[in-house]
Amino acid sequence: MRKLLLAAAATAVGVVSLSGGAAQAQEAEGFQLRIGGFYNALAIVRDQDRTAGGDRIRRYDFNQRGRWRIQGSQSLDNGMTVGFDTQYEMQDGMNNNRSYVYARGGFGNVQFGTMYSAPYLLHVSPPTAGWGLDDTGHSHGFTSINGLGFPAAMPFYINRSMNITYVTPRFAGLQAGVTFAPDQRNSPNMNNRVATNLSEQNRTGGRNRFRDVQNLVGAGLNYQQAFEELSLRLSAGLETGEWNQGAKNRIGTAGLNDKRLWTWSLAGTVGYAGLEFGAAYNFDNTGLDGSRLHQTVAGVTYTLDGFTFGPSFGWVRERGGNSDRRQLYIYEFGTRYALAPGVNLVGSVEHARYMAGTLGSSAKGNGTAGLFGVQMSF
Repeated sequence: MRKLLLAAAATAVGVVSLSGGAAQAQEAEGFQLRIGGFYNALAIVRDQDRTAGGDRIRRYDFNQRGRWRIQGSQSLDNGMTVGFDTQYEMQDGMNNNRSYVYARGGFGNVQFGTMYSAPYLLHVSPPTAGWGLDDTGHSHGFTSINGLGFPAAMPFYINRSMNITYVTPRFAGLQAGVTFAPDQRNSPNMNNRVATNLSEQNRTGGRNRFRDVQNLVGAGLNYQQAFEELSLRLSAGLETGEWNQGAKNRIGTAGLNDKRLWTWSLAGTVGYAGLEFGAAYNFDNTGLDGSRLHQTVAGVTYTLDGFTFGPSFGWVRERGGNSDRRQLYIYEFGTRYALAPGVNLVGSVEHARYMAGTLGSSAKGNGTAGLFGVQMSF
């Protein structure tokens, strides 16, 4: 009897163990979820000239931004990885910032959803020790008094519009990618289940090259190589598209001639030991006859122990017969200290020079700002 009870107990333990093992294996074979994100806190002190209308600009501001990131992925038996990535703004009602699915393997990477384009993802930004210039979202220090935004040298028409993107594996340091997006307006924080109303576009529309462009195509190249202490990174990218009919109507009503939109960029960085230098240039025809936009960004950094410091420079120039012919110069010196893994103390001193154009709504003036804060990634 005792032997029968022991045998029954052993059988029960075995069943439980097998059941638990199967459950664990099933869980391991499914999607593995990860939660992360970033948070930036910033204090700003500035002295800036007034706008064209005489408005005064405040001398100080507080700024914060954070984003939650939820990722899930699993590996298939054939070695391919499939997954999704979605991100939400902490300070904007948890609005969706981007959301896409992807498949990765020996063939490269394919992604579908609201995400940046291949030329954007493959772009090489110049190094920065401060809050940075090669990004339109880094204009915390100043209020634009001539209408020009901060310099950003990467192609930017496909700004997280619904798209499909393919990026090749890296061969001998070289990687390439291509993107197609039907419509800029099908973007984050939407359910993305829409039917484009072409008749409505025929009647109305603006002429914003970040909103009213359709049938966009992007292509990019990226090269990376390291030679002992010397490192080299290069990139080239372009995006092109056409105005929707509503924008064409608006442009014609204004007495202007529309063109197919083109924007392209070249960028590169060189690093040796703790020293790194880089520069990037972008050209944009703005989709109008007699209008061009040039953007240039450069930076130098030196890293010693936990400190990184160095200057950055940015220049935006609008020119042509049908443009406002404005300019913006940005000078920055920044310092970054790695306080702990994922925690950086960052400080920048920036100086801006706004050159007025031919329109009465733009102004000429200068500004100086100090930006001090913390950047956390988790």
